[in-house]
Amino acid sequence: MSAAPNFSNSGAAVANALADALAHQAAARYEAAAVALRQVLALAPNHSEAMSRLGWVLNEAGYVDEAITAHRETVAAHPNLAHAWSNFAVALQGIGEQDEALQALLRAVALDPTLPEAQVNLGLQWQLRGRVADAVGCFQQALARQPTLVEAWMNLALSLQSAREVDLALAALRQALALRADNASAWSNTLMTLQYSTVPTLDLLRQRAQAAAKLIVTTAPQDFVALIPATVRVGVDRRLRVGYLSADFYAHPIGWMAVPAILAHDRSKIEVHCFADVYVDDDITSKMREGVEHWHDVRTLSHATLLALVAKIGIDVLIDLSGHTAHNRLPVFAARAAPVQLSWLGYAASTGLDTIDGVLLGDAMAPPGAEAAFVEPLRKLPRCHFTYQPPSYAPAIAACPESTRGYVTFGSFNNPAKAGEDVFAAWAAILSGTPNSRLVLKWRSLADAAVRAHIERAFALHGIDSTRLDLREASPHPTMLAQYGDIDIALDPFPFCGGLTSCEALWMGVPVVTLPWLRPMSRQGLALLNTIGLESLVATTPRQYVGIATALAADGARRKELRATLRARMQASPLFDADGLARALESQYLSLSFEHQAQ
Repeated sequence: MSAAPNFSNSGAAVANALADALAHQAAARYEAAAVALRQVLALAPNHSEAMSRLGWVLNEAGYVDEAITAHRETVAAHPNLAHAWSNFAVALQGIGEQDEALQALLRAVALDPTLPEAQVNLGLQWQLRGRVADAVGCFQQALARQPTLVEAWMNLALSLQSAREVDLALAALRQALALRADNASAWSNTLMTLQYSTVPTLDLLRQRAQAAAKLIVTTAPQDFVALIPATVRVGVDRRLRVGYLSADFYAHPIGWMAVPAILAHDRSKIEVHCFADVYVDDDITSKMREGVEHWHDVRTLSHATLLALVAKIGIDVLIDLSGHTAHNRLPVFAARAAPVQLSWLGYAASTGLDTIDGVLLGDAMAPPGAEAAFVEPLRKLPRCHFTYQPPSYAPAIAACPESTRGYVTFGSFNNPAKAGEDVFAAWAAILSGTPNSRLVLKWRSLADAAVRAHIERAFALHGIDSTRLDLREASPHPTMLAQYGDIDIALDPFPFCGGLTSCEALWMGVPVVTLPWLRPMSRQGLALLNTIGLESLVATTPRQYVGIATALAADGARRKELRATLRARMQASPLFDADGLARALESQYLSLSFEHQAQ
């Protein structure tokens, strides 16, 4: 929370109640803090610090509507209090009111441009809108005022990453860790950013994950061991209790690619519990909430309280769907919340935790040697480890754009951070080898003129004029899907390839060319194309990647045939077989549970 100005005491009772509130807030006892702050306001109704803090702690405690009301009352009573506007904006962001949040932050920085927290929050708003240069400027202003502000360094790294400055992003994260080596988010962000880099070896990726895990273990809840079942009781007196824990049960890759299998579990064998840490609640969330046996809203629970809930229910197998992505609950897994714990789909890399009993991957994702990047054992499924469920609003497939334009258009709707210099060199070679062709790139950060200019300069170094580039910003999902009608061939980046992005391209009739590496995060395109019988679009070298793309560009008949048949290929493949994936997962869960019983 933002630092507040000093206030004169209005009496010993006010001072004592405020001191109690601060102590409760510091210890994350937010409900108790709210009670104490209300005591302050009962004695001093216009106490600005108590009013502002009340909104903040209510939001942290999960009383979102009450928090918004409290913040509105604060800024109405104290319209010139910059930190109150900044805190109000944070609450508005949490309920998706981004436009009002932006206005609140602009008011905060107008009142006090030196307030670091307001600059960081404003930077996040610009980042959300793809205005990378503005975001970087805000974070730099915050750091000029407070160089030790770890949150500013971390968010600066995310903005730099979205501008393809991966090395600079890693440098900013190193600075964050130099200031706070115990910051779990900085470690997680470092691990994610390393996946965009071509430099790390598999050994280095594992070592960094192990370093992060050492910290996670220290933050894990303690003294709950007695609650956790000593062993799995499957096959004795009840069904196997399986828990899925994620913040991404919504229109997110997890929602589109994992939810169908979760809903397809055999209820005669599996009792499904979803522990929903969701910050977004949409149609997919509602479908899950209605479709599973047990739904637990856990966003406001501390790690310790969540661990106690999982243990009290007696979950046999707990599945992590986040890894080191946002809002993860790895400390709960570090404390061994369930007898068997697994990682699946949300993070195809090592968590670093030896309390994770396996990472579930499809066979194509885990070739011999890939285990070098993992602390956890790799548990291979005999099929693709995800499915795809396209949205009902996906438009019909458009005709090949070359047929009306007279030239081939390549495209990638992936995060530009995935496209390093090696990728741009390959894409430039493809454009050079395909006369008059164009390349469409689409991502949120391409709304920023500086990012677009940076990309144009990078291609110019390879002899590609900017007139052959079409750089597009983000758009609503239905519009984005429709824009695949402008693309003849999709180009998968490497070594961090697309997953959901490639599924969407294929569903819209656009063939995808991919180049897998050994690390699993690079092999989603391979797994997808193998599943639908298009292994011929999988390269083994950058030169072959260029060759496959240029040959496909020259073969209009094949592209037309693929465009007409890709949806049918997907529908007939295991990619649409949620029941089959559910059975494969259940086999792993039961096998590992029986292994655990036998120990």
